[in-house]
Formats: sequence, structure tokens, C-alpha cells
Amino acid sequence: MHEASCLCEHVPRIALETRVALVMHHREVQKTTATGPLALASLSNSVLHVQGRREAQLDLNHLFDEERRVLVLFPSEGARPLSASLKDEDPRPITLVVPDGNWRQATRIAKRVPGLERAEAVTLPQGPSSQWGVRRETRASGLATFEAISRALGILESADVQQQLEALFVRMVQITFAARGGCGASYPPYPIKSPALEVGSHGELSILYRDDHLVAIHKPPGLLVHRGWARDAVPAVQRLRDQLGRYVYPVHRLDRATSGVLLFALSSEVARDLQALFENGRIGKRYLALCRGHDPTLHRVDYALAKQKGSEKRPAVTDFRLLGQFERYGFYEARPLTGRTHQIRRHLKHVSHPIVGDIRYGKGEHNRIFRERFQFHRLALHCHRMEFEHPRGAGIMKIEAPLTDDFATLLAQLELLETV
Repeated sequence: MHEASCLCEHVPRIALETRVALVMHHREVQKTTATGPLALASLSNSVLHVQGRREAQLDLNHLFDEERRVLVLFPSEGARPLSASLKDEDPRPITLVVPDGNWRQATRIAKRVPGLERAEAVTLPQGPSSQWGVRRETRASGLATFEAISRALGILESADVQQQLEALFVRMVQITFAARGGCGASYPPYPIKSPALEVGSHGELSILYRDDHLVAIHKPPGLLVHRGWARDAVPAVQRLRDQLGRYVYPVHRLDRATSGVLLFALSSEVARDLQALFENGRIGKRYLALCRGHDPTLHRVDYALAKQKGSEKRPAVTDFRLLGQFERYGFYEARPLTGRTHQIRRHLKHVSHPIVGDIRYGKGEHNRIFRERFQFHRLALHCHRMEFEHPRGAGIMKIEAPLTDDFATLLAQLELLETV
């Protein structure tokens, strides 16, 4: 654990009348994606109950006495929305039992732990969907346990309590994304009201080019292009659709941790034509990458790649040019001539030039150096320019995305910025 990634000094200590009783399965307690225990660290009168151990079956009947009112927070049938009026029905202080885990786990806890059948079932009122989750959500209304606790205490206690908890949660999520190679160069001080993914004014995606047929945006690092296995953030497709008020069609992909030019079509016909240009190698792409290693003779990597282990390898070619160097690190221009999954990252790994900040194909030693020495916490790969013939006769397009602030700051420190 690096000092910059430690949350200890930012965890508030909040004394409340409401008592939170978090119930978790014993296998969930040690998972790094479990957010509930961090909420408990902030609440001085909260307690963790571990369920699922054969040698010690959990029984929560002891929570019930004449002095406290027990509510279980779970959106089951018949659950009442939390509200100030519901709280005012009974003057006793509240013990809020929160089942932790995915939907199936929480359902089992709410139904199978002795004592909870006696609790009043409550649910959160309808609110905004999560933009922060670090785990896959199976329901649109799904929230991380920490978020659910924060919102519940905002109703039962005060908006200030909710704000303190949500600020801590945001900081935790940004550190988590940084560790995965997908967040900005630093962690903003809390309170924070919006994700560190917006790059335009008013929190909108920055548009590099738009006409009646296509639109190009400046994708920030950490933003998914479209919904895949990960469901922890609103993807670029949905955000751009909401921003423009019309459907958009992604025609290529950038890795989540990569920044730069991202192209969309505004009709299925244009999408088909643009995808054909990509497949036929008729769209020129210029990437910028900072790697461990500098070799002026590295000009091309021709190395077939499989989409996944065990599948058939397909031809993959990337051209490289060394732009500059700093100590044992090289700054490269990369031009992929084919479009295989993680092609640039895998080709540079193949020639022992791993990209700085690549937690999948890179080297932890060098990633740590750049986090600690330069406070750089992301993948050092940027799609700088795209060149192609407009599919509807508007001539040759050259769309360029400037370096993100964190990448430009890093290159300035390394005296490499002028080589771009």
C-alpha cells in the first residue's frame, strides 16, 4: 500500500443516534470490492455481523429490545420507502440492518438470518443510479453497500452525514480505478460532486468534431466505450447519446485506460461504412506511448495475436518511432496497421517495452516508480490522431485530441513534451 493510496487520514469519525448493523457472508469480508466495511470505519456505533460460518450460526434476535426500533434495508416486496415521516412514527432510535453482497446474497441474508423476520423492511426511495460502483450491478437500481448506507443515513440523520460518507466513497473509488490503470493523475480533495471522468465544461464529453454523419470525442482515461462485462460506470455510448439527445453508433474501441480520439457514427449506414474503413486498414491512427526501454531501431512489430487464450492467432502489425527518451524510458509514436485487442500494449510487451501504468501487460516496478516519483496513476497511452476519408464525401479528415493534462504534465517533467 502506497501512502498516496491510503484512506486512513480521510476517514471521518461520525457519532450517530442511528446504529448500522452490517451483515456479510464470511467469504465477502476479505474481498477488496466490498465497500460496506469502509462505511463502518466511519460510524462509531456501527457493528459488523458475519454470516455463513457453520461453527457459529448468526442469530440477530438480540438486536430487538424495547429501547430501539429495528429496520432491515432491503427492497423486498412490501418494503416501505425510508422517509422522515416513517422515522417520526416511532421516537425510539433506529438500528438499521444492512445485508451486504450481490442481489442473491442479500436476499438469502434477509430471509435466512434468524431475527430479521421480526424487523420492519424498508427500502431507499427512488434516486439516481450509481455512477461509481466497483462491482458489476445486475439491476439498474443497484448500489454499492456504501452508497446505500450513505443515502439511508442522509434520510435518518442529515445531509451532512451523507455528504461526508459519499466524499469518502468517491475517494475510495478513484483510488481503486487508479490501481486498475484508469483514473487521473491525482485524487481531488473531498467533498467531490462529480466523477474525475469529465473533460469538457459543464461535465460533458469534449467533442472534437461533429457533422450530420459522425462525431468524434476526446475520451478521458477510465471511461468505458460501451457496456461489456464491467458495469461500474456509465459508458461513453450512453453518455454521448444523452448529451446529443440522439442515438450514436460506436465504430471502434479504445481500451478503458486509454485516452484520445474516439469516433462514433450518427446512423447505422455510416457506422457500417466506417467499420469497413477500419477493417480494411484505411484509417490512420497515431498513438503516443511512454514505455520502459528506448530502442531507435524499433520500427515495426509483426507478431500475430489471439483474441483470447486458446483461440486462433491473427496477423497483427504495428509501426513504431522513437520520439525521445528519459533515463531508461522511451516515448514512442505507435501506428497500428491492424486492429487486434490490446494490440499496441501486447506488441510493446512482446519486445520488452511495457507501457508505463499498464497493470495487465506492464511491470509493477515501473508503474510504482511513476506513481511515487511523478504522481502519474494511469496508462501512458493516448490516441493522438485519426486520418481517414469521410464516408460521405467531405474530404480527408484529420481529427486530433490534445494530450490530457496529466499526461502533458508528465511529459513536461520528463522534457519530452516538445517531441509530440
